[in-house]
Amino acid sequence: MLNIRNLRAFVSVAHSGSVIQSSRLIRRAQSAVTRSIKELEAEVGVPLFERRSQGMLLTEAGRVLRVRVERAFFEMETAKAAIKDALSSPGLIDKAPIFSLAISRQRLLVFAELVEQHHMGAVADSLGISQPAASQSLREIETSIGCRLFIRGPGGMKPTPLGALLGMHIRRALAEIRAGEVEIRSLRGAIAGSVVVGTLSLGRTRLLPKAIIQLTQAYPNLTISTIEGAFEYLAMRLRAGDVDFILGALRPQEHTIGLMREVVAHDVLSLVVGKSHRLAKKRQPSFSDLMSAEWVLPPHGSPTRELLAGAMKAHGLPEPRVTVETADLAITRGILLGSNMVTAVSAHLFYEDIEAGNLKVLPLALPETGRPIGILQRSTSSPSLAARLLMANIRAIGEL
Repeated sequence: MLNIRNLRAFVSVAHSGSVIQSSRLIRRAQSAVTRSIKELEAEVGVPLFERRSQGMLLTEAGRVLRVRVERAFFEMETAKAAIKDALSSPGLIDKAPIFSLAISRQRLLVFAELVEQHHMGAVADSLGISQPAASQSLREIETSIGCRLFIRGPGGMKPTPLGALLGMHIRRALAEIRAGEVEIRSLRGAIAGSVVVGTLSLGRTRLLPKAIIQLTQAYPNLTISTIEGAFEYLAMRLRAGDVDFILGALRPQEHTIGLMREVVAHDVLSLVVGKSHRLAKKRQPSFSDLMSAEWVLPPHGSPTRELLAGAMKAHGLPEPRVTVETADLAITRGILLGSNMVTAVSAHLFYEDIEAGNLKVLPLALPETGRPIGILQRSTSSPSLAARLLMANIRAIGEL
């Protein structure tokens, strides 16, 4: 794992091509700059520079790391500019070591985790350090910036708006550095690393499982983690850099500002019932038969519910009479198997039950409920190699 405090010296040498010039620019002794470069090279296991008479030239690994580290510094500079604009007396900001990444990775993690967890004890436990050490990290960061970034209350330590903003940029910066570490390992011949995917329901049952199987068979050193949740939660994690991309039904453009959308497949809702449902036994059910139906559907405001309401209106029917509201597929499945309720759902979410005959798709088409399935990324992100490989597999499967 890279010592983050050495990265400033690395970028300076990469820009100037000289240890001597770098030492002047960052006001450190030449021996300290040289030591930082040697430590980084020992940590990554490959040379980052070619030492030549005309200066220090980046190797391929050095070029890869430079891109990622510069992106990390950009995140911290963006945070500094925003905080500086918000403070009436921003005099300390320019000298705060956090913005030049001149502090340890552990202290950055303490801050970022406290934004998420709100409890210093929980943060200390998760990082394997003492609570006084975690508290000291926060005090030093706040003192160096010159403002309170957390407020203690009944619910724990809550970040101020500036604290939340800084936490987001720290997470993005750390994600860039991790990606650089992984890409350098990949250059050494073993494609490794991890991918974190935020998953909405329509990506979970076909696209993502098949893509993961293909990827891990081809590259056994890769690991994939998924995070499930509501779109708003996943979008927040994506913007913070905790998630590489989101896969699922694409929301309207106004809900994805700052995110890059890519359609990989299309889907349409089906009306699904249990095999014993009266409509499953009817040779040719009609939309008017749905007038008296009881429904199990996701809550109001969900894409499925909105699309179904529009389709029912198009067929001259009122909104469905919903008996059970749930977004949980396991609960919906259990209710369909043991009752006379109807749901509207993407048929592939219940593919196995439909194939086995336990659930039936009614022969009532809802073409007006078509929606795109796709990938969401941050517009300014540069995905890791592992993430790019997984997205390529998803695209290939979506075209089938």
